[in-house]
Amino acid sequence: MFTDAPGRAAGSAAGLTLWLGLLGVATVRYVRGERPGSRAVTIGLAGLVAAGNVGLTAIHLKAGVGGLRPAVGGVLGILALILALASRDSIQHPAEVDAGGL
Repeated sequence: MFTDAPGRAAGSAAGLTLWLGLLGVATVRYVRGERPGSRAVTIGLAGLVAAGNVGLTAIHLKAGVGGLRPAVGGVLGILALILALASRDSIQHPAEVDAGGL
């Protein structure tokens, strides 16, 4: 793949690297809890992943190739961004809202 279409291979490697980076950052956030700047890094990586996957989907749709796989990638990229935006910090849990009791 790297000899036949080096640009395509580099794009695939970059996309995989972004996905793995997002997985790593999200895992560290989950295990160690929130740190200063961790939410911004997660949202930034999720935005890059979403933009890359939606762009890849658009290119495949325009060319009429790829089938379902690029479309699923685009949906997963957008889902990753939505989940990053709806992180624990931005969600109020019911126990925190009604701490006074009944």
